[in-house]
Amino acid sequence: MNKIADNFCGYLKIADDMFVYTVSDSIVTLLPAQSDSRNRYDVFHRMRTRNFEQPEFLFGEDSDGMIAMLWNGTYSFSGINTSARFSTPIIIKAAGNTDYFWNMLTEDWRKFHAITFYGGNINAVCNPEVAVARPNIEGALKNEGANEIKLRPWNDYVREVECEIDHEKVTITISVLQSGQNYDAERKGAYSLGELNSCIRLSFEKAQDFDKIGRYYLVVKEMIALLTSQNNIVFDVYLSQRNSDNRFFKSGSCKIFDRYKDYSTRKWHNVISVYSMLDYLPKMIEKIAGDEIASLLAVLPDDNRSVSRISITNIQDLCTALEVAYKWEQREREKDILIEALKKDIRETIASFTAKHKEISIYQETTISSAFQYLDYTLRQRVLTLYNENSKVVDEVSTRLSLPQVNEENIAAFVKLRNNKTHSGTVEWGESAKIYLPLFALVYTCFFKYIGMPDEAIEAAVSQII
Repeated sequence: MNKIADNFCGYLKIADDMFVYTVSDSIVTLLPAQSDSRNRYDVFHRMRTRNFEQPEFLFGEDSDGMIAMLWNGTYSFSGINTSARFSTPIIIKAAGNTDYFWNMLTEDWRKFHAITFYGGNINAVCNPEVAVARPNIEGALKNEGANEIKLRPWNDYVREVECEIDHEKVTITISVLQSGQNYDAERKGAYSLGELNSCIRLSFEKAQDFDKIGRYYLVVKEMIALLTSQNNIVFDVYLSQRNSDNRFFKSGSCKIFDRYKDYSTRKWHNVISVYSMLDYLPKMIEKIAGDEIASLLAVLPDDNRSVSRISITNIQDLCTALEVAYKWEQREREKDILIEALKKDIRETIASFTAKHKEISIYQETTISSAFQYLDYTLRQRVLTLYNENSKVVDEVSTRLSLPQVNEENIAAFVKLRNNKTHSGTVEWGESAKIYLPLFALVYTCFFKYIGMPDEAIEAAVSQII
């Protein structure tokens, strides 16, 4: 797939000034490309004092063709020389450098009609084996080992779903990519029959600018993180344009840097298959794009060492996620109606008191406003309500993992862990954390119910990741 190298060099332009650059992973080092020392210092000064309003792409070239790097507007400088460094989160490289390639483009190279995410953890949530026909073992035995590797028709595994991201119509395509056969130089010239990687492609009616890449990457990353139940996921990215025959062709490779020390190693049988979520993907994408799942993502581990550990931070994050989950369904429960009735009576009492005592301004001179703002059932009661509404899935997790059944008493003890850490800084674990995984399953269950999944589908999905 023509991945971008970790280290390379070339020229790029900032405003009207030309620079020499070197790239080492995500660190870009710049030097003014002018031969005259006075000109170099002038260019360097302009770079240091340049104003910017938002992140932008810097364009240039390397030994193979066009390159673009996202610059967030900050540099680091060393001593009095004219070099500068910045960290780039995204690098894009043109897929070709010949006249044929440039003439094939139907838009400016800085635009794309589709962005494809492939390989890595996407292979777990969409096993590329779905594209392979089951081999005929008996035939191979009869023919002295001769056999064929046969791919199934596209219709057997390619799926499309329509959705919206930021009011932009998007077609999500789930498929499998086949790389060509070649000699593998990295393995001493071994001949490769090719490889299969699953992919998720977002395609658009209107061409998108490079500055949308980070947004679409984040939406897909969070979707894969949810299906994997870990944040430390990885995949590769490339861009495409649509030709006059309405077919996509590759226009650029992307390299996107992240903060993770390692990546999830979960296999297909320990994640939620994207095929099982097809009917619910539009709603899931809507909630992800609307930034409604930040509390759930905060609960997911960021590295493989944390997968089997529970820290007090995990407890705090899970309590926050449960508080958010209580509001996801946006329906009035009987208890919520009683709270609103209580607030109404209190308002009437305040109004009556104010009419008799003009000497005090209740809302300006007291904390009654903040009291109203946070007047609600305790977290213990809200978690208990959520559990009672979703006990079947949660109890199945408790039974399967031989953990205590969730009840009001151990919910109270679990919440107390968070409260003690928050208010006194102390942590006394005891047996309180043993219901962590059942409550983790409860948050997932609430989210899946929020996007319209039926109970049977929710139970099957939760059992895959817990």
